[in-house]
Amino acid sequence: MTIGLTIGTGRGRAGVTALLASGLVLAATAACSSSGGPDTAGPNATNQTTTSAAAAPTGGTPADAATKQAVTSAYEHFFSGTAAPAVSQKALQHGDAFKAVLEEQAKGQYSKDSGVKVGDITMSGPIANVTFTITSKGAPLLANIKGFAVQEGGTWKVAAVTFCMLLKLQGNPPSVCSDSSITALPQ
Repeated sequence: MTIGLTIGTGRGRAGVTALLASGLVLAATAACSSSGGPDTAGPNATNQTTTSAAAAPTGGTPADAATKQAVTSAYEHFFSGTAAPAVSQKALQHGDAFKAVLEEQAKGQYSKDSGVKVGDITMSGPIANVTFTITSKGAPLLANIKGFAVQEGGTWKVAAVTFCMLLKLQGNPPSVCSDSSITALPQ
């Protein structure tokens, strides 16, 4: 899917953008409307419905302070409206597989005011369950998204399945999102 998840301001910057978030609000709201969820949308709408990235362990035990800091940092780098595509790529599990997607998105004109607020982080084995909100100018655009973080090379990163879930919400995900060797969560 072609979203501005890691694209920036038309100056080659990366990060989740207001355009993406608005599209996600509309897509998530449409999906929720068919299942009895909220049916209001717009650029300032907040979807309070939880969106799950994939079937994976939920709940778990609270993450320790160091893990919370590392996971939060990965999410902030990945979703920053001012980060270069290479920074977002480094903060994403199997980021090399998404290089072309991230670079293509960086060519668009997007809001530099996008970001993320990380909420609850719990552990289920080697997986961090992350609740996060995509923002623009600090205001929530898509709230309480359920995603994951995993360690790759000893570093916490946004799970590829989380990025693919967001790409799928927008429409046409890249083929890499169908590759289970890229999107599988560790056991």
